[in-house]
Amino acid sequence: MKNPLLLVQIPPKNDQQAAVTSAINETEIIAIAVFDKDIEVPLAISIQRLFDAEKPFRFPTEITHGVTKTRIVYRYTLEQWHELLETTTLPTTPAGIKQLMIPMLLYLKQNFPDIFDDIEYDREFGQDQYAETIPLE
Repeated sequence: MKNPLLLVQIPPKNDQQAAVTSAINETEIIAIAVFDKDIEVPLAISIQRLFDAEKPFRFPTEITHGVTKTRIVYRYTLEQWHELLETTTLPTTPAGIKQLMIPMLLYLKQNFPDIFDDIEYDREFGQDQYAETIPLE
């Protein structure tokens, strides 16, 4: 099985934004999971879940089926990503979701350690199953 790609876009930080914590928390991070045409999207990924945060949000936000690939678009604030990643990187989480969410968590830990370092994840899940994370400018 070929692993999906995980394209991640973090808006560039500016000096004013870095000085204002609430602006950082409202920053939207976009991740697009791209599956090859021969890979079935795991059933667990195609199910929407509602997270009841201060501003309720759904996971995932969009699913489209193309001729050659399937893509899933995630678009959340840092606070929403935190809540989502706390529950989708556990040992009990289906493998198809961990395949995307653990690499996303590790990527966000590198870029926002103060926000994501407290989240534990299933370290027994094989790194060879991780989606390939590709930062977008």
